Amino acid sequence: MGLAGPFTKCAILILDGLGDLPSPALGGKTALEAARTPVMNRLASLGYYGLVDPEQPGKSANTHTGCGTLLGVLPEVVSRLKRGPIEASGAGRPLMPGEIAVRANFATLQEEAGLCRVVDRRAGRICTGTKELAAALNAVDLGDGISGELLSTDQHRCVLVLSGPGLDPRVSDTDPGDQGMPGFVRTCLARHAAATLTAEKINRFVEIARQRLAAHPVNQARIETGLPPANGVITRSAGVALALENLVRDLGISAALVAGCNTVIGLARALDFKVISRPEFTADANTDLQGKMQAALEAFESHDLVYVHIKAPDIFAHDRQPEGKSAFLEKFDAALETLDRAGLIIALSADHSTDSNSGAHTADPVPALLFDPFAPARAAAPRLNFGEAACATGTMPRQNGHEFLRRVLELMVSRQKD
Repeated sequence: MGLAGPFTKCAILILDGLGDLPSPALGGKTALEAARTPVMNRLASLGYYGLVDPEQPGKSANTHTGCGTLLGVLPEVVSRLKRGPIEASGAGRPLMPGEIAVRANFATLQEEAGLCRVVDRRAGRICTGTKELAAALNAVDLGDGISGELLSTDQHRCVLVLSGPGLDPRVSDTDPGDQGMPGFVRTCLARHAAATLTAEKINRFVEIARQRLAAHPVNQARIETGLPPANGVITRSAGVALALENLVRDLGISAALVAGCNTVIGLARALDFKVISRPEFTADANTDLQGKMQAALEAFESHDLVYVHIKAPDIFAHDRQPEGKSAFLEKFDAALETLDRAGLIIALSADHSTDSNSGAHTADPVPALLFDPFAPARAAAPRLNFGEAACATGTMPRQNGHEFLRRVLELMVSRQKD
């Protein structure tokens, strides 16, 4: 269905890793179900709520694909998204023709029987000293006219940009991933003959990183204070710059993003959305929730659609802290009242589910709600507890992320025409 403006103003909240599985630590409830969330409960009961498959049923999404879908990247394009170029975009490093970018982590590594064990994929979620570490890996000569440049983004996250002739992104990951832990640094392999040189240079960079970071002053200080050293780099999701078709932009909707997560910022920049980010808008539990809500309100002065991305639920789940995730969701719910009072269409969903028991992403659908302040008044559903169980029998049919976004955009149009 074609859509045309003008558009009623709408806020879309993306709670990273919101979906979860029941936790014994929470009495068999999920983090969302265990949280006291009166604002979300009310919005859902007066609006619509249900389950959303971020991409497609049975497929485990990631931040860049799940958020990309909600930001309007078309389904046929989402499947080709690679994390590396998105991270480079977020770091303000546009890729030139022939360059490739690879998502990377600072990690804690340990030699073991001739192999390199990954002790911690995130180096204790290092949040200071990362720019100094990355500076030690700037303009690394990898031979054959190829150089590597490491850029720190947020916390342990970074991006490796390779420049030079003959590069091809069709390579495997050196990062074992959460589901490969405990594990070892993997050898980067070419998935196509044309990528043999690229795989060789990524392996060379990973080895040089271990050599240069081992005795780095930042790591010496971390060891002295009992913190895990960020003494290695592991890589995944290599890619080249990709032009992104976008539903929101193509419909003429003026959109902005409030966020602190480099990945989502990179997506928004690639989609030509206005990015609103401040030092206090972090990609962790210390983010300024109230500040983000206020920034969103201010953004509506010049935009029809404002996204607010919140990373912390995913971090708590990855770190297997269901109680922390639940407590954070209560703080978010309190901050959400700022947008609730503004008389906006409010949509809320997630990029993927993250299991607080295993610390890994799952293919489970995520809870979602859509609140229309202009709908005829009706009684709230009694004692609705917005969460996975309630959404399984909710008032919206189960749908994928693209369908959910279409539903939101159609409401923005229909309310303006009423």
